[in-house]
Amino acid sequence: MEIVQLIEIIKKQKSTNQFDKYIDFIQFPFYRNVEIDTKITFNFPLTIFIGQNGCGKSSCLHALYGAPDRYTPYRFWFDTKVDPVNYYDEQRKRHSFWYSFVDNKGKVKEVIKARIKRQDDPNYWETSRPLAWAGMQKRANKNERDSPLTKNVVYLDFRAELSAFDKYFYFGDLKNISSRNKQEFIRRKSVSLNNLFTGKKQKISSSSRVLNRPVETLDSLELKWISFILGRSYIKGISVLHELFRNEGYSALFQTNFAQYSEAVAGSGEMAVLRLVREILSAEAFSLILLDEPEVSLHPGAQIRLKAFLLEQIMVKKHQIIISSHSPSIVKDLPKEAIKVFYQNPKNGRFLVKENLTPYEAFYHIESPVDNKKIIIVEDILAKNIINNVLKVMGEETSNLFNIKFNPGGESVIKKEFIPVFCREENTKEFIFFDGDQKPLIPHYNWRNFSQVELNQTNFLKTKIKQQTGEEIKFSVDGGHAGGNNEQQNDLYKKYLDYFLGNVFYLPKNIPEEIIWDAEFAQNQIKVIVIKEFEIDEHIYELEKAENLKEKFAVLAKIVFGNSNAQSINYIHNQFIQKWLNVQNEDFKLIKAGIVRILN
Repeated sequence: MEIVQLIEIIKKQKSTNQFDKYIDFIQFPFYRNVEIDTKITFNFPLTIFIGQNGCGKSSCLHALYGAPDRYTPYRFWFDTKVDPVNYYDEQRKRHSFWYSFVDNKGKVKEVIKARIKRQDDPNYWETSRPLAWAGMQKRANKNERDSPLTKNVVYLDFRAELSAFDKYFYFGDLKNISSRNKQEFIRRKSVSLNNLFTGKKQKISSSSRVLNRPVETLDSLELKWISFILGRSYIKGISVLHELFRNEGYSALFQTNFAQYSEAVAGSGEMAVLRLVREILSAEAFSLILLDEPEVSLHPGAQIRLKAFLLEQIMVKKHQIIISSHSPSIVKDLPKEAIKVFYQNPKNGRFLVKENLTPYEAFYHIESPVDNKKIIIVEDILAKNIINNVLKVMGEETSNLFNIKFNPGGESVIKKEFIPVFCREENTKEFIFFDGDQKPLIPHYNWRNFSQVELNQTNFLKTKIKQQTGEEIKFSVDGGHAGGNNEQQNDLYKKYLDYFLGNVFYLPKNIPEEIIWDAEFAQNQIKVIVIKEFEIDEHIYELEKAENLKEKFAVLAKIVFGNSNAQSINYIHNQFIQKWLNVQNEDFKLIKAGIVRILN
């Protein structure tokens, strides 16, 4: 099933409350180096934590691991003499986090877990009484507390998911063994491993204990998904957890149509996918699955198919899956509510989380280049400056996705020359913002709403385009018998109307100057520059006498700078734009809404 389809199905499942034992959000009153009172919402069952290295993504995964009953962050985070865990400020606030979920009776529950430093266990975490100052619901009985969520948790850190072979080959030693080198030691121990794989032996023992778990054969469903993710066909697979290479680790024997080989020959991505697929397929329904950088050792195509696998499992078994990642391939195409961007607060070094960013906005924070920026074409340089400034207010991650260009030839050239070219492209990245005086009185036509009889009429669509644009639009088409060229013309007219329907927007006022003009602000500018009262009155009168807003800006530039050249007028424009941005009136909101529509 396509990723887009899976996302839509999961959204419907979520909206109809099909996800049981689901963490709705987690909040951090004070936790490690996360910004005080940071809140992360989980409005979509697949959530991606994305951001640069060292921005708190894994720390938040560790908190989520410790959220359900009988789980604790202590598995991952504890204090030492080198890295002591301290309280927050003079109030000695404990490290804590709290979360919300809905129980099977439909009641909202809130649970806080705090690190309680005990003498016999300095890293003990327990459920604490609700803290109103942290945003939790007030209780009649202050000591009343909700029980933690009972939920199965699967945690996989793919930076640590090394095969038994890799663990020893890269990190093992030769202490207290007779082998001359690692290669000789592995060759010797592989005899026992081969006995397990071939079934000659069920277990291998040392003098004190059994060194392996039972050998497991991958079933058809596991092989299907491993093959799908890695993009090759596996017909058989065997896996075993053992200590033959001194440290505990997994070994596997893969068989394809072309070869049979172990993890010593397999890529690390193959072993990682085997572990992930087996863990997730065996997880009970409604599990909380936490994956730390699952893209490690996987090429982009495999990362995309991994995402499809995770979405499929969410759809089937109603898991809640949260991933820490740096991968654009995993983030791409996911809904905004799935993406949580981690970044550092430059003021205090703590980590912040931004929500509801598009995938491409999120890429900004991991410094992933945007190859296909969206282009907005406007009629003049003032319109360009206005839109650029709206983008700045929306944030660097948004402005980074756009290039704004103006066409000195005006709206007629855009309609007659630019759009006939743009509309021929599938998924064109060019958009138009015309001045408001170009907005037709009726909404843009959707040719699909016309009857077939009308569409068959000669020049019907051409006439509709002229009604909408005020221009005679012509396309060059092939010659042909029996009206073949008419069919091409009609097809291009439909594309032209489609382009207008989806890619053409209008500024909220007739001309850009009208958007930012503020008569009171203009008069104040004069009063700041001119000292004598009678001269102020003369200049205000001169300003009021100007016939249109373009002339008013020219007059004001001349009063302030002594000339009305383009540079002086542009400076005045920028002052008015800044004043307008401070207000963020309805015109600002309309332009922003148009940009958001382009993003979506």
